[in-house]
Amino acid sequence: MADTILASLMGENVLTVAIPVILLALWALVARLRILRGVLGKYPFTRAIIEIALVLAGGWCLGTAAEILRDTLLSDQTHARPGMLIRLVMYLAVSFSIARLVEAAAVSRERHGRGDGLSRLSRTFLYGVCLLAGLLVFFAANDFPRLTVVVGGFAAVLAFALRQTLTDVVAGAAMSIEHPCKRRDWVMLEDGTVAQVVDMDWRATHLRGWDRAIFLVPNAQLAGQRLRILPKPGELYADTFTILVSGDEDPERVKSLLEEAARQCAALLSRPAPVIRLADASSLPYRYSLWVHFDGYMASFAGREELFSNIHKAFTEAGLQVTTEVQDVRFERKHSSSHQ
Repeated sequence: MADTILASLMGENVLTVAIPVILLALWALVARLRILRGVLGKYPFTRAIIEIALVLAGGWCLGTAAEILRDTLLSDQTHARPGMLIRLVMYLAVSFSIARLVEAAAVSRERHGRGDGLSRLSRTFLYGVCLLAGLLVFFAANDFPRLTVVVGGFAAVLAFALRQTLTDVVAGAAMSIEHPCKRRDWVMLEDGTVAQVVDMDWRATHLRGWDRAIFLVPNAQLAGQRLRILPKPGELYADTFTILVSGDEDPERVKSLLEEAARQCAALLSRPAPVIRLADASSLPYRYSLWVHFDGYMASFAGREELFSNIHKAFTEAGLQVTTEVQDVRFERKHSSSHQ
């Protein structure tokens, strides 16, 4: 049997069948080298075209080899369809090629600053959808009604068994399409947790906290809560501070000192200009609201420290003090009357 198979392959020129497959395997290994990854990363479409050409050639050769093996191993060829395996492999190869071009377009947009690229979930979803579509088109084009029903029934059973996982997958796919948050964005969850989006896979979103630890949030849970997307560098981040000052001080003087302290803060944006308002003078101490703007959320940390230092310096030089809440506690003595 082995001699028969080898003779069949040799009859079809084994080098013609093997060379594209070997080249594809070598390319997969060479593309992982650190030296070439940087070069290939600059030309995503060139890399995609090379890989598509190798996949199409390798697919044709694998299909041809599969046809030869089938004809050799199966004695009854009454129900065999000539070229069916080649068509199947080529349908899948073309589907892969479409997905690869879409991925290359996304990478190119990311390199030119017009997009955020594709997460692992987006890549998995893209290739999965394209390959499944190619498989279904192959079934429809080659008249496989029974196989289509079997595949559909198996998919229904699998969907019921993995309904929670599929919920996370669908939620992650919806978030990948809508892009409410992207990689490297800082987000605030409903419980007040602030973290940076690292990646999103088929089940969960990877977030990095302030302690540099990575924690996972299921996609369905993340999509079901209210997220606060914090501004990135280049976007305005507004913050409000409440300053308590004694009611004995002139409000205009206090506002002038606060404005001067804010204008001397290099971490604050000069446009929009800081806004100071006397928010509440109906109780002691008086409440002053200070609105300022930063270049993104991360700039607010250094800016807040500098702003508070400037306010402390301005108030100290002017002889003012930031006060604490004044609580007016009153006691009343009740006189009990005795009835005789």
